[in-house]
Amino acid sequence: MLIELALTGKFIVDIAKRLKNDKTFRTLGFLLFVLILVGTMFFWLVEGLPFLKSLAYSVGTLSMNSPYDHQITFSTIGVIFNIIYIFIGVGVYLIFVLEAGRTIIAAHEEFEKKQAEKKALKKAKKEAGL
Repeated sequence: MLIELALTGKFIVDIAKRLKNDKTFRTLGFLLFVLILVGTMFFWLVEGLPFLKSLAYSVGTLSMNSPYDHQITFSTIGVIFNIIYIFIGVGVYLIFVLEAGRTIIAAHEEFEKKQAEKKALKKAKKEAGL
């Protein structure tokens, strides 16, 4: 359990480092942030949803997992905006998530490599009688 918690922290740190150091990943993250902000503001100000529901709907729509779909009725402009928002936003969201996944996989492979090196060193010391 402790190792999983440490790995989760490492994954978050590695993603933050990549956001800082990788211009393409940072641009994707910024674009995703802007898309969520624009969607939230539209659903809040134009469609009259409460702010937190607007935020949840925006994030849920981009992740293709919106819990509010059946509860919200939109105006015509809201439906048109939502269609455009989905076409633009889902692609950006998926690319960002895939890149974050690559970062997590690389971090996990690095962790496994270090664990194997430690195990091999321990075994070599044991065989050498140290």
